[in-house]
Parts: sequence; structure tokens; C-alpha cells
Amino acid sequence: MNDKKNTSKFIDELLDTPLVLDKVNTPAFFKDKVLNKLSQSSTEKSATDWLFWFTPKYQIAAMVLFVMLNLIALYNYSASNKEVELQNYAQAYGLSNTIQDSILN
Repeated sequence: MNDKKNTSKFIDELLDTPLVLDKVNTPAFFKDKVLNKLSQSSTEKSATDWLFWFTPKYQIAAMVLFVMLNLIALYNYSASNKEVELQNYAQAYGLSNTIQDSILN
């Protein structure tokens, strides 16, 4: 029973806390100072942007070129790897015509 009274008292105290707080006075130039800083930072940011020409059109073209170069490199690597593996297989089973593997030399 006592908990309900304490709870209602606690709720009343919480609701009254905004009335107890004092108003904070800011200097008159504060708003102007903040707005000037915000406008200066946006102009500096646009001035330092050196990739302004790299639009989505060029980004897509660069991505396609990158993917194509990677696919060509993978294809060439796998083709040369197949040749080496085939030569190793032939040498391992004595199917190659190399003179180096001969016992008679």
C-alpha cells in the first residue's frame, strides 16, 4: 500500500522537475557564430573535393573495366596452370618425350 503512495509521489516529482530548472541565457552572437562556422565548413568541404569528375557514369565504367581485367588475368592464370599440371602429370607417369628423364644418359 505504501509503495503506491511512493510511486505517485515519485511521478509527481518527475513531472515537476522541468519547472524547477532555470533558463539558460546564451550570448546574443552565439547563433550567428554557429551559423557562420557551419557555412564556412560546407564551403571548405566542397573546395577540397578533388574527385568531382568521378561521377556514377565513370564509376560504373571503372568497375566494368576492373572486373574484365580480373577475369582475363584469372583465365590466363588457369590456362598456364593447366599446361604446367599436364606436363607434370606426363613426366610423373613417363609419358613425356623429354631426354632429361632418361636413365641411359
